Amino acid sequence: MSGTIQVYKFRWIVLLLFMFVNITLQVLWISFAPVRSLAETFYGVDTLSIDLLALSFMIVYIPFTFLSAWIIDKYGFRIGAGIGALIAGVFGFLRFFAFNDYLLVLIFQIGIGIGQPFILNAVTKLSANWFPDEERTTATGIALISQFIGIALAMFITPLLVTTNDLLPMLLTYGILSVISGALFIIFIKDKPPTPPTREPLEEKVLMSDGLKKLFNNKHFIILFLLFFLGLGIFNTITTYIEGIVIPRGYDKNFAGILGGLMLLGGIVGCIIMSTLSDKYKKRKLLILISLIIATISLFIITFTSNDILLQTFGFLLGFGLLSAGPVGLEYAVDLTKPVPESSSNGMLMMVGQVGGILLILSLEGVTLNNDYWPALLIQSIFLVVAVILTFFLKEKTSE
Repeated sequence: MSGTIQVYKFRWIVLLLFMFVNITLQVLWISFAPVRSLAETFYGVDTLSIDLLALSFMIVYIPFTFLSAWIIDKYGFRIGAGIGALIAGVFGFLRFFAFNDYLLVLIFQIGIGIGQPFILNAVTKLSANWFPDEERTTATGIALISQFIGIALAMFITPLLVTTNDLLPMLLTYGILSVISGALFIIFIKDKPPTPPTREPLEEKVLMSDGLKKLFNNKHFIILFLLFFLGLGIFNTITTYIEGIVIPRGYDKNFAGILGGLMLLGGIVGCIIMSTLSDKYKKRKLLILISLIIATISLFIITFTSNDILLQTFGFLLGFGLLSAGPVGLEYAVDLTKPVPESSSNGMLMMVGQVGGILLILSLEGVTLNNDYWPALLIQSIFLVVAVILTFFLKEKTSE
């Protein structure tokens, strides 16, 4: 094909609207965690019940990832992600009207969680539809960064909105935010630009059922599947038990919050750097390997140190390593599994990360010594060594 490819500035508006919805989703997901004890009093339930409000997101992600991937594949990015934005907007607003009824707020929280896979599984579809090859991983990385921004905002803003035992101001504020973000997305989003952003010829996509068979007949995708299981699972586990990691070492909840924030900041910086390098050099296997080596070394040091500077430094690097591999891995999977639709590979990898989080959180809960979490950290460090070894069996593939 001759001539120049036209790339539309509106692609950045699409990306920003997507980020706004994803930020809102993460705020809704984690909104009870920073005020857990107040939430227990407000709803009259125990700690496990409050934790279930967040854990429900991981649980419902698993069955609904298949439905969301099928809808995104069949009806496109706008409709697929639009369904997620609509569901999150409606149920996010309804949470306020549950007042202090725990069962009702749990139902509405599950409703919001159902919307999440429709958003997260559309990440690579957005990049493929709107961005040229040299910007694709960067766009995916920026879209994923919005998850970390949403979590960080919720951790910071929620305590400011809950000054007494009354959670209603927080629920109303986030409810209005969810309606605004969902409405803007549905009104202004477009499925794709008038002309493709790349010269790469369009391939006929396979059906989802055939696509799943192709995915799991691809040994390189299976390796990526295991890497996402371990990487995202370990990140979710460490952030869940972060207080249990630092308190036996002489630190308080404030230090745990700082350490968690540094991990998220490391993830944001890592996604920007590694996504940019991936688009420029196309060395995705190498970048995944570097990220996992950084994460492995960092987790081993965190396992055995009580020094505040080392904990903070390597907490940042752990977030950098674990989370920066995400966008690179998602785009690597798209390249390796064509013509399988982007949302199918995206959905399977994001889903297995949720499964990894659930299984590791549950299985490592009591793995302590003298109330110190270091034995569980050591096990997870060994898992990361396995992940590094598995990465050597990937093949490097460039998009020519």
